[in-house]
Amino acid sequence: MAKKSMIRKNWPKYLLQWGVLAALVLFLTGLIPSKEAADPEAYCPLGGLQALATYLAQGSLPCSMSSLQVMMGIALVAAVVLFSKLFCAYICPVGTVQDLLGKARRALKIKGIKVRNGSVLDKILRIVKYALVFWIFYMTVQASELFCKNLDPYYAIATGFKGEITLWMSIVTVSLVVLGSFLIDMFWCRYLCPLGAISNSLKFWIWIGVLFGAYYVADVLGADIPWAVLLGAFCILGYILEVFHAKPKMQILYVMKDNAACNSCGLCEKKCPYHIDIRSAKNGRVESVDCTLCGECTAACTTGALKIGVCRKKQAKCWKYVPAVLTVVLVAFGMWAGGKFELPTIDMKWGIETVAEDGTVTQLVDPSTLQTVTIEGLRSVKCYGSSMTFKAKLEKVPGVHGVKTYVNRHSADILYDPAKTSEEKIQEAIYQPTKFRVATPDHKAVDSLKVVTIRTEKMYDKMDINYLGMQMRLSGKKIYGLESEFACPLIIRVFMDPSEDLSEEWFEDIVEMDVLQMPVHGGGVKEIEVDYEFVELEDGFRMVSTADFIKGMFSAFNVQWKSRIEAAGDKQQYIYEIVDSNYEKPIILRNMPYLSNHLSKHEGVIGVYLTLNDDLQPCIRIRFADPMTEARLWELMTMETWTITYKADDVREEGAKISFKTPGKVIEYK
Repeated sequence: MAKKSMIRKNWPKYLLQWGVLAALVLFLTGLIPSKEAADPEAYCPLGGLQALATYLAQGSLPCSMSSLQVMMGIALVAAVVLFSKLFCAYICPVGTVQDLLGKARRALKIKGIKVRNGSVLDKILRIVKYALVFWIFYMTVQASELFCKNLDPYYAIATGFKGEITLWMSIVTVSLVVLGSFLIDMFWCRYLCPLGAISNSLKFWIWIGVLFGAYYVADVLGADIPWAVLLGAFCILGYILEVFHAKPKMQILYVMKDNAACNSCGLCEKKCPYHIDIRSAKNGRVESVDCTLCGECTAACTTGALKIGVCRKKQAKCWKYVPAVLTVVLVAFGMWAGGKFELPTIDMKWGIETVAEDGTVTQLVDPSTLQTVTIEGLRSVKCYGSSMTFKAKLEKVPGVHGVKTYVNRHSADILYDPAKTSEEKIQEAIYQPTKFRVATPDHKAVDSLKVVTIRTEKMYDKMDINYLGMQMRLSGKKIYGLESEFACPLIIRVFMDPSEDLSEEWFEDIVEMDVLQMPVHGGGVKEIEVDYEFVELEDGFRMVSTADFIKGMFSAFNVQWKSRIEAAGDKQQYIYEIVDSNYEKPIILRNMPYLSNHLSKHEGVIGVYLTLNDDLQPCIRIRFADPMTEARLWELMTMETWTITYKADDVREEGAKISFKTPGKVIEYK
């Protein structure tokens, strides 16, 4: 009955905690369908704070972080500074799990381990989370990749241990959450959680403000202090304040105590997740760095001595709802504000000025003459890594001097000199002509194909041809492939059966389809929003042979070793050929370098190829000579583990990248 009473008295906390946990389970497991795969990091405030730190230190955002995560981090900071650790009390799924584990232990009547607040062990353990803050933020800023994903227990569970994790780290942290929190109340939050360390530090926001202010003044005065020093000072100061001060006094909300009504029963301290010493609270309010305003103590109090409020005066009953309401408001604000603007993932310039060793600046280009062009629809620009790849391509374009990328909307602002280049030249330089095979025609039944040309706009990413090809595949028409060529508007050639006679209106409907309903492996449909523009269908058509089309659409792989060719000398050489229609799939091409790497370690292997045979069938061919034999070659190809050399000092045993089930045939090499 007491448990039911606690839930009833403190229902806002449980409603938010369990509601968030249930929503995460439903979305991440796919029980609630979504247009896109659920992103475990979508609203992560810790990721947002790491992204903000990286942006301030390096001028870039890590991974696929955006303004949404940054604003969620800022919302958390605002909550801690003004009120308390509301995210920890009402939102955090790890906190909810810890809460449930503690209740499970008590229900099983298992005695837990009590680490008294302020004890020597408590003080020693609390330093761990500050060490983790330094490690995580340092690694994130250095690499512009969220390092916390390597060890975040929530991320590991949410991705089914299939995300960007370091397995042993994830196993350790998940084990610590489960076992540690089962035996010690709120073990993760008190001693290991990096976000908990940041939140505790921010409760002393005046001191933290002084630290950052001093760093800023030193920077203005010319002191070149590395950002890592500021990070270290933040962690050290936060730990000192938490352990030796532990009583923040600059919040708006507190748990208020009426000493006259208190009977010192100790029930509040027993029910508090952190076992704060509430009975000895002075000044009529509970001043503790651990307090999250979760409301457990106020719900447990039988005399009404505890309330949530802002002063010693008697508070109205409705004040107990304020923390939960503020949590919802701040989260809603973070989501709203995050959608109003976007920080660039990278913001870089080059070739505008040079700085000599003596500090002399020489202008290479007049910045006032530079212009900016925005290119949208860059689907391949989706994270920090792809943004840097895009920047590397732009650095090779004469007249381009900078770029900002926005991964949320897949666009880029490119800074260029109009005297040396133009918008059209920039688009041409970054555009990669692509091709997409919609289907493979039977060259024995159809000896030639009809080719028509359409013109489109807003299709300058290499993935766009794939999506358009998928739309045409789903139409059921006898369309076999697409290839693009840069022009303004873009040139797209459509290869189709000679019997097809498709109108301009049909092409317009296909090109300007708003959403691609793309079937996914294992069943289901993935909705992909597209925003292409159809310009025209050019007059006339031409014919090409089906054989030439099949050859042109096939992506071949070819590697052979000159030293092996010379070593074979006058020996009879052979080709070991395995035919499979699946070898035209992109995944096979991606894994061919691993196969050739593995086979190259064995004498007699001369070359490895992915090609078409005389019947235009996709096949893998291995060129070999004595001492290699057909039987030995098949044995090597069907090993469960391949030996892959990445560098001279980096040789790994990895699972086979391509499976072979049916042996091939041997052909004499001519």
